[in-house]
Amino acid sequence: MEIAGKPGSHALSAFFDEESDAEKASKELRKAGIPRDAITMTPGNRPGIPPIDHLGFVDALTGLFFREEQRKTYAEALRRGGVLVTVQEVSNEQHDAALKILTERGSIDMDERVEEWRRENWK
Repeated sequence: MEIAGKPGSHALSAFFDEESDAEKASKELRKAGIPRDAITMTPGNRPGIPPIDHLGFVDALTGLFFREEQRKTYAEALRRGGVLVTVQEVSNEQHDAALKILTERGSIDMDERVEEWRRENWK
């Protein structure tokens, strides 16, 4: 989950299948002392709502938060309706707590999910 950050800080991201799980994780992150403005929730496509070009959104963040190899994977997860939670500038002290919260609240294993998509012929 760790992706980028300034020296002495980290940025984390996690995907959730359910928006309610992402909201619970965000709430727990705030309780752990992470400022509200350091936490971003980005919902993916939803039924009945016109789809969004998430690749363009992720492209804008590449280099800031995402490594190049994450770009298409994250855009695909959003296209499929996942919810991205990004935590910016987490201190070294908060990193482990934030990672535990994101994991325990049901973030998906992106490596496993990508393998599943590849079995479905996603490239």
